[in-house]
Amino acid sequence: MAESEIEAIWNTVQEFIYALQRRDPTVQRWLYPEGEARILLDLYGEEALLTLLKDYLERDRFILLRSGPVPEGKGLRLLEIGWVEGEEGRPKAEERVTLLLRRVRRRWQVEDIWPSPLDALLTVSRARELSQEERADPAVLFLAGASTVSLEGCGELDDVETLFVLGMEREGFSPREIVRAVRLWRDFVRSGRPAYRKPALYAAAVHYALSLLGHYGDTRQSIAAYYGVSARSLGARFVEMEKRLGLVHFDPRYSAFFAPETWKERWQAAGRPWPIPLSKPLDMGD
Repeated sequence: MAESEIEAIWNTVQEFIYALQRRDPTVQRWLYPEGEARILLDLYGEEALLTLLKDYLERDRFILLRSGPVPEGKGLRLLEIGWVEGEEGRPKAEERVTLLLRRVRRRWQVEDIWPSPLDALLTVSRARELSQEERADPAVLFLAGASTVSLEGCGELDDVETLFVLGMEREGFSPREIVRAVRLWRDFVRSGRPAYRKPALYAAAVHYALSLLGHYGDTRQSIAAYYGVSARSLGARFVEMEKRLGLVHFDPRYSAFFAPETWKERWQAAGRPWPIPLSKPLDMGD
């Protein structure tokens, strides 16, 4: 009898976690090459993925709790697992992890990991709120950018990526945001390889884009000064990225935050189009 889809997915998850636990050097084979889990592994090493998987919990094993398709995501599947000890009942919310898997040809590969239940995926903003609690767990601290897990060799990064990865870490961006920045740059490069002599200019533009996506209020001038480039040139490179990739506020490809429904409702009620181009301020008084 042919293996069912859920069995194939579950087998992939088990093999991936066991390989990660034993520090198998071929663990990448279970990861989608362009996924966030793979970039996290390259940047932060195995410890980052084990932290997100809550492998630090003192439990004997993990079990499959539920799975579900990704809306409008063909070939994608969410899988929720939970860490258990002995024969105890269903895991609590803090013992659950959700994985996103992608089907590539006939194989399933892990694309992303959230240290939270399937129906309550943990955002960076929520992780930052929880990180203020006295006993915040390691996965929350990691997502909030307040973890002892740090950059580990930076993987195979190009000259632009190396600059903004290190720069954004120093400026307090979370690992999730840094990974999204890497994805943004790689998508931009694939869309038409840019020619440049000064990698700091594009590094600053990526940093600026993620600052806008996070609504942090950093100015173009301050980021330009940080990278030693002119604000005018940074602005030109950012506009190039925005147009080529169609960057918008709360962009699901690159933003680590979900759009508040109130923003969307207020904007549309005012007769304005949604989504909003990233270069346009989120100011209802405009």
